[in-house]
Amino acid sequence: MSLTTRYMGLDLPTPLVVSSSGITQSVDGILHAVDAGAGAVVIKSVFEEQIRSEAREVVESSHYPTNYPEGRDYIERYGKEEAFDSHLKLIRRAKREVAVPVIGSVHCVSAGGWTEYAKRLQDAGADAIELNVFVLPNDPERDPRSYEQVYFDVARAVRRHVTIPVALKIGSYFSGLASTAVELSREVNALVLFNRFYPLDIDVEEMRIVAGEPFSDARESMIPLRWISILSGRVACDLAATTGVHDGAGVVKHLLAGATAVQLCSALYLRRDIGYLRTVLEEVESWMDRHSFRQLDDFRGKLSQEKSTDPAAHERVQFVLQTADRPLR
Repeated sequence: MSLTTRYMGLDLPTPLVVSSSGITQSVDGILHAVDAGAGAVVIKSVFEEQIRSEAREVVESSHYPTNYPEGRDYIERYGKEEAFDSHLKLIRRAKREVAVPVIGSVHCVSAGGWTEYAKRLQDAGADAIELNVFVLPNDPERDPRSYEQVYFDVARAVRRHVTIPVALKIGSYFSGLASTAVELSREVNALVLFNRFYPLDIDVEEMRIVAGEPFSDARESMIPLRWISILSGRVACDLAATTGVHDGAGVVKHLLAGATAVQLCSALYLRRDIGYLRTVLEEVESWMDRHSFRQLDDFRGKLSQEKSTDPAAHERVQFVLQTADRPLR
């Protein structure tokens, strides 16, 4: 039985990818993930907004004169270099220690400045780059197309400066997700569906905004599952699933829908065990054995809309009450 897959032109021993997280911010975490069966790892993201904020703090706390634009620019560049340097060192060390693909990650909200850094990720040995892009479309006065254009600008700018594969991790907040995804797929080697946004909640007793649950719930996987099944066979790149995959069944579902790789994160945190990856792989293998599949390509995309005998089922959005035998009390 083989669990190998080919993602963005890279050979992965398994379809499980540990997504950008605290697990992948150290060599030890990366080694544990690979030992447990990760087919690839996405290094914890460098956050554009965080770097900008830290650079401003350096400027504001500096004892040196910063009223000259050149001085401010120098200090800001120094702050960025500090953040970049530790990230590049991690990639170099990880590449020396593991044989699976190491994917660099940048969380960016603009195209400016990231093309040069993408090239440095490549030079450090990254096998691919995952561009984690999210711009909240919250301004009712702004042209919706300008929000979507950011994704194209970032992808195109980076692709012009690197030769390694590029994945684009996106959210589902698009006015026309299917058409946008198809267009974006022509710009990158993979689309990662979907980004999980920082959740907002309200404390009703204190009447204040608080952070919501940081980890995903298995039910959240139904959103990427639907869209991967719809887009499989229609996009010009690979599809990777992320958000809400918590067990082997979740992995199998997304592979049946057409995913090439499946990212995990919250499941490992909730169980406080990176080794849980082994259990997930065993569950996938057990399912394959029960259904007489010897490799992933035997069933990948089998239940995508393109291959479905009931394509309308992938688009059904009406609520149908099916609990007549269990009346409400």
